[in-house]
Amino acid sequence: MALLLGGIGATVLAAVLLFMTFAPPKVAVERRRPMSKENHDDGTTVLTSTSNYLVARTDRLLREASWAPVSAHDLELAGLAMTPGAVVVSVVAVSAALLILTYVFTASVFLAVLLALLVPAGAKIALVLAIDRRQKAFTDQLDETLQIIASSLRAGHSFQAAVDAVAQAAEPPTSEEFTRVINEHRIGRDLIVALTQTADRMNSEDFRWVAEAVAVHRETGGNLNEIIDRVGATMRERRQVREQVYALSAEGRFSAIVLMLLPPIGAGAFVLLNPGYMDPLVTTTTGKIVIACSLVMYVIGGFWIKKLVDLEY
Repeated sequence: MALLLGGIGATVLAAVLLFMTFAPPKVAVERRRPMSKENHDDGTTVLTSTSNYLVARTDRLLREASWAPVSAHDLELAGLAMTPGAVVVSVVAVSAALLILTYVFTASVFLAVLLALLVPAGAKIALVLAIDRRQKAFTDQLDETLQIIASSLRAGHSFQAAVDAVAQAAEPPTSEEFTRVINEHRIGRDLIVALTQTADRMNSEDFRWVAEAVAVHRETGGNLNEIIDRVGATMRERRQVREQVYALSAEGRFSAIVLMLLPPIGAGAFVLLNPGYMDPLVTTTTGKIVIACSLVMYVIGGFWIKKLVDLEY
């Protein structure tokens, strides 16, 4: 087993070295000259240069392949200032480190590979949670956003100026999204279209109503300030209903959390109290099959429970 793991590591290392050798970055002739300013030491370490190079090459490969395990759009929604290549390199590095450390401390190839494969899954889950958290924050700030817009309209400003006021006065992520709306409008995109795309990007039905209300006002005219106030009142009522549903489903969510935490906590307790008790699960073929089937059923059960506790209203 040790030879197998060593062979895999050597193969990966050799592939990386060959990749870096036969696909070097293009460097201008001026930058290769000894007296060039770019060749002076700028304090960049070898590790930083190597990681930047790997990230750049990975981004280029992902663009050429027209596929990526994580898209730049999802990273933007999560508010992460990272490229898909940086995420891939980071996940691969963490997986490799966890693979080696787990094998060193447990001498189990199966457990090492299993934990290494959990890193990409964990990264994907963390990304989804970050997107949901940012979208929820945008929805929670929407009441304050409408108040800023209404105040600007009462002061006699145009709707575009009111949107600009939100971009300057609101907190992230609302300020970031409205800044994007203003920038898109300045380069020629219709303001209503930009607002609608923001609603789609933030998955906010309430803000979609705001965009539709502004679009109707453009078609029919009227007092936009009153329209915004009515939309805001409707949104506050919907928020009260949402909070009531959230409170009524709290017991179900807590039960779901307990059920999902029981297996890993129980396994950890067995490992700590009786280290040899769990060995058959990672040393025998039957045990490995049991673990694989358990993980599949655990994931299916998690999605099933989530579907039960997520009430639609």
